Amino acid sequence: MTPAETGRCIGVDYGSVRVGIAVSDPSRTIADPRPHLSAPTALNDIAELVAEVGATEVIVGLPLNMDGSWSDSTHAARDFANALRKMTPARVTMLDERMSTMEAERHLREAGSKGRKRKQKIDSAAAAIVLQAYLNGQRQSDWS
Repeated sequence: MTPAETGRCIGVDYGSVRVGIAVSDPSRTIADPRPHLSAPTALNDIAELVAEVGATEVIVGLPLNMDGSWSDSTHAARDFANALRKMTPARVTMLDERMSTMEAERHLREAGSKGRKRKQKIDSAAAAIVLQAYLNGQRQSDWS
């Protein structure tokens, strides 16, 4: 394992109002959603979380359009990731997050989460889906 693969990972689902957060366990096996952050303070809050949990990598979801093209949201997420790179020693990686919010919505609905409660959880559930996809991909490449 490289040094970046020895600490926890943080998953981020960036939004202009709320920022979803998930944190991996120390073995980088499971992504655990955390309460979402408010967008205006999210950069500082994530930098603090990196230090608090000993994260060595932050995975920021890249919201591409279905055809792979970039939107205003894609540019905003990239700008957020670039700002985060300046604020934390953790490696910041971007990962395609197409369909993660829809998948999170489906999981929460199936779990019986309703209305306002589901809206409060959706961003962090999406962050957990993105982070889990990254963790699964890392494990698969370790098995190769």
